[in-house]
Amino acid sequence: MSKDQFKDMLKSLKNIEEKLEILINLQKATMPKPNIGKAEKAILKLCDKKHTIEEMAKETGKAENNVRATLSNLRAKGLVRTVELIDRVVFERI
Repeated sequence: MSKDQFKDMLKSLKNIEEKLEILINLQKATMPKPNIGKAEKAILKLCDKKHTIEEMAKETGKAENNVRATLSNLRAKGLVRTVELIDRVVFERI
């Protein structure tokens, strides 16, 4: 593959990415906001790519299993995702 072909391919991929981002944002805008409870709100606040499950449990006073279950619910609602860093697993709001 020549350099120009590679550049054209990257340009096309960037264009596709931009269009997909627009579609995702439109879809999010038309979807109703999911209902979240008090415990979910507390955990969601800590989904800042800094806190591990253990830290969230300590911060909220919840058992680690409860934090895991809450994160699973938030993930199912499309509100958080798991981020694997070099030395730890954290979570981020979407």
